[in-house]
Order: sequence, then structure tokens, then C-alpha cells
Amino acid sequence: MRHDELIIVFTKPAEPGRVKTGLLPILTRDEAAEFHLAALADTLAAAKRTLRGPVELHVAGDKHDVAELRALHPGHAVRQQSGGDLGDRLIHAFAESFARGVQRALVLGSDHPTLPPTYIADALQQLEDADVVIGPARDGGHYAVAIRRTSWPEARVIFRRIPWSTSAVLRTSLERAHLVGLEVVLMPDWYDIDSPDDLQALRGDAPAGSSCARFLREVDRRRS
Repeated sequence: MRHDELIIVFTKPAEPGRVKTGLLPILTRDEAAEFHLAALADTLAAAKRTLRGPVELHVAGDKHDVAELRALHPGHAVRQQSGGDLGDRLIHAFAESFARGVQRALVLGSDHPTLPPTYIADALQQLEDADVVIGPARDGGHYAVAIRRTSWPEARVIFRRIPWSTSAVLRTSLERAHLVGLEVVLMPDWYDIDSPDDLQALRGDAPAGSSCARFLREVDRRRS
């Protein structure tokens, strides 16, 4: 079935010691992996609440990781990310989506469990007029990127030669967009959960029934 809009959530395998390592001062490696899955579940739930079309899950892993996530989230299509750096993988995800006939696509990171669903819906709506919509993360990166099909492949430039995992990600992407004349709209900023301070902020923001709230209650129980 063809859909005009598509939301893709990018994530990693929940491998202890390789995900959410910035939380290890206060969480164990296994707990950090548990939190990664809880954050993913809440991010998927936020994306689904936009009611704007299908939500896919793209994992930076192998076929085994794809199978595990399909078992955890049977209501979503799960795909394996292509190789290369993050920019290459984002380019592939958008290109493949547009080749399937999608008119507006949004890629969202999986570590923004408290992101308001209205931000996601608004980003897709802004593509009526803008070429690209970016949700800035407070660490200098971005939590989401939305692109319309008519602005592709020109919009690939925002993912090329980007200093990933630095505070210059957003600035560099905007510079690239300006050089080729793309109209970019910035959404309100939001935060990743990468540090103990972020986790503390999450305690105040996570809805009571969310996966992250249940995770935090379980961690507190273990510490008591």
C-alpha cells in the first residue's frame, strides 16, 4: 500500500556496553541497554500518536537485530540500515522512501522519549512550504529531519561531510542547505537522554504510564 507520509525511527541494537554509555556512571551496562529499549518504545509511541501514516523502525545492526526488534514491535516494519556513516544511512533511508512513492518523509532518533508528538506532526505539515524541516537537539545535533520528495536529491547535501557526534552538526547542515538554496524550517529544540543530568530531567517529564517511567521506577526499586 502506498502512503504519502512516512516516519522512520533510527535506532541501534540494545547491546550492553554499546548503547547509552553516557549513563553508565549511574546505570549498569544492562540497565543502560534496558533504558535504550524503553526510550525506543516511547519514541515509537509518540510517532504513532501523530496519526500521519506508517512508522518504520530502521536498525543499525544485522538480520538478527532486525528479527529481535520485529518480535518486540510487531506492529511496525523493521528494516536494516545501509552501511557507511550516519549521513550515508540517512541518504539511503530517504532515497529508498521516495523511490517507494512517499511524498514527505521524516527520520527521528530513538533517544527522545519525551518529544511532544505535535512536534513530529508539525514538522511534516511544514513541508507543505519548506524543502527541509529540522528539529534541533540541544547538544548541537538534530532530533529529526523531514524532507519532501520534490526537494530530493538536492537535499542530500545536508548529510554530506557532516562532523557527526559533535556540536557542529546542525550548523554544518544549515550551511550546506544555504549553499544550494534549500528552504529550511527549524522546529523547537529538544533534548537527548545522554547524561545523568538528562536522565534526571526525564524523571520530571516522562508520563506516568510510559516505558521510561516504568524503567525509572524499576531502577529505584532495585536501589532501595
